[in-house]
Amino acid sequence: MTATCPHCQAETDHKVLDHINIDRNPALRNRVRDLSCFRVKCPNCGETMLLVHPCLYHDMDNQFMVWLWPEQEAAPAAAFEPLAGYRLRLVRDLNGFREKIAVLEAGLDDRAVELMKLLLLMQLGHDLDVVELLFHELDARTGELRFAAVLSDGAEQYAAMPGELYQRLRGDVETYLYTPGGDFQCIDMEWARQTFELLREMGA
Repeated sequence: MTATCPHCQAETDHKVLDHINIDRNPALRNRVRDLSCFRVKCPNCGETMLLVHPCLYHDMDNQFMVWLWPEQEAAPAAAFEPLAGYRLRLVRDLNGFREKIAVLEAGLDDRAVELMKLLLLMQLGHDLDVVELLFHELDARTGELRFAAVLSDGAEQYAAMPGELYQRLRGDVETYLYTPGGDFQCIDMEWARQTFELLREMGA
């Protein structure tokens, strides 16, 4: 992949990871979490740059695939026949890539999680200028879901939502919604806004 260094403007070619099978190479899990698998060194000036590129993350054990597709054009249709029961997700940026993997690794329904994020954003938006809200962790003891709110000044605040709310939302999406299989779906905040209105109209 050809990249332009933001420091010296030199154009150089780099070999990138475009397919990660975490079961065959577990060491890559941490490299995705800290984004080191997307960092390359410019051979001209020696500076490190973040190289964002299409990448398919495959977790066979948890039966999901997450496709990072940062390109402007629409993502092509899946060129393979996934196994039954797989969750296929499409994301557009690195934060979304890491977050979606964390949600699905935790065994959570990402549709319910996105709706929780929307409700939390509505609450926080009255007092804080939140530019991004990301899933942080699931508390196995209390069942709470914790989220990181990134503010406009770059600071982060953490907030928790009760596990009971997640269970109710998961029940709603399982009862009222159909998320088709066989291709990659973009389940993000825009999806949550549209779905929230749909569920309200349906009386959920």
